[in-house]
Amino acid sequence: MLVAKSPRHQYRGLGRRDTLSPYDGMLFVFTITHRVGIVMRDMRFPLDIIWLNKGEVVDIAPNVPLEPGRDASELTVYRPRLPANTVLELPAGWVEEHGLKIGDRLRVLKE
Repeated sequence: MLVAKSPRHQYRGLGRRDTLSPYDGMLFVFTITHRVGIVMRDMRFPLDIIWLNKGEVVDIAPNVPLEPGRDASELTVYRPRLPANTVLELPAGWVEEHGLKIGDRLRVLKE
């Protein structure tokens, strides 16, 4: 699992990567709980975006499409319905494949 530890890493996210491999996803942990917006800046593959608050899934944006050729100001901003302190970006289709839904609890384990 990739972890976006700095504001710079959080801004770039998975942009400009051709694949997630060899990682399973990217985790964003925020010091404040808020309705953090996510955009598909420079993305080359679609994602499932999961917002969590203290481990509980508060919203999901499945199969978020690419937005090639758009300026930063034109990108769609995906925001959760409720405030979150963590965002998890996974390969598109992961949510459906695993039956994840709002209200579920997730734990990210360190190996």
